[in-house]
Amino acid sequence: MKDILTIVFCLLVSNLHAYTISNNGKQFIKEQEKCMLTAYWDSNGYSIGWGHHGSDVKKNMKISKSEAERLFNKDIKMIEAAANRLINKLPYKYRFSQGFFDGLCSLIYNAGEGGVQRSEFYNRLKRCRVKNGKMNQNDFNFSIAGVKTSRISCKGHISRRYDEHKLMLS
Repeated sequence: MKDILTIVFCLLVSNLHAYTISNNGKQFIKEQEKCMLTAYWDSNGYSIGWGHHGSDVKKNMKISKSEAERLFNKDIKMIEAAANRLINKLPYKYRFSQGFFDGLCSLIYNAGEGGVQRSEFYNRLKRCRVKNGKMNQNDFNFSIAGVKTSRISCKGHISRRYDEHKLMLS
């Protein structure tokens, strides 16, 4: 019985692909976020470093460049996990490109996992038709086009979404 459970578990795990963000994707996010070593107010509270925010960030807080890198790497691990969760929730299995994953991570880094999950982009992505491991290209292009209008709350998000769109198509 134990051997059968092990085989079933291995089959299930082998169907789930864990993506990781590339160095290009990390650099893309850093270019979008800019590094601020003094805490600043954004729409969700105080942020510091490469857009890190949370209860650990306080008004007038200052950090070093190495601390900003540490926080960024910690945040990236959480973003990768969130992106993989969203991909694994899709009603189909498909092998996305590295560019797609990097763009998705950037979108989540900026808009949050819940924000992306509620977006028109993600709703369209869930409806893509996949047959024999092949994505319907029209469906995919339509879903990716939704990135350009997803979760825009300030002027800077407009160009970022267009850049994420291009990255996802690469």
